[in-house]
Amino acid sequence: MEEVHVNVYIHAPVERVFDAVADHERFLRSGDGTHTKVVRPGLTEHNGLGALREVRVGKRIRYVEEITAFERPCSFDYQIVESTQPLRHQGSRLRFTPRGEGTEIDWTSRFDIPLPLVGKPLGSLARRMFIAAFTELLLAEKARLEASQPTRAT
Repeated sequence: MEEVHVNVYIHAPVERVFDAVADHERFLRSGDGTHTKVVRPGLTEHNGLGALREVRVGKRIRYVEEITAFERPCSFDYQIVESTQPLRHQGSRLRFTPRGEGTEIDWTSRFDIPLPLVGKPLGSLARRMFIAAFTELLLAEKARLEASQPTRAT
């Protein structure tokens, strides 16, 4: 089994960071053609528990993910329930922890690729690609949130 772990600090309050990252359609969008659509809203809020989102990466890769836990502003979990890739997803969690004047985001994901002979090397490659993608998404959000942070008078 492969485990992805990405940690990024954003100099913004936890509520703002959580709201930005939990906005699936806006957050899960990047220059490589990644875009997301909520195909079923959550039970109590659009992006919350029970929401089903479709993530497309380029023209060939598609994931359908269900939000399986949603604890504002502390964490949310999701499970890939459908994929164009041979992937067995064990689950992902994003945790948001206040640190000083900002927020630490911890993104973990566990999966394996259930293919004989090539599954292990493909899993290792996929892990590196997921780390790069998750880091890119979080750093882009960090830049957006920190650029819009009000400055304090000294």
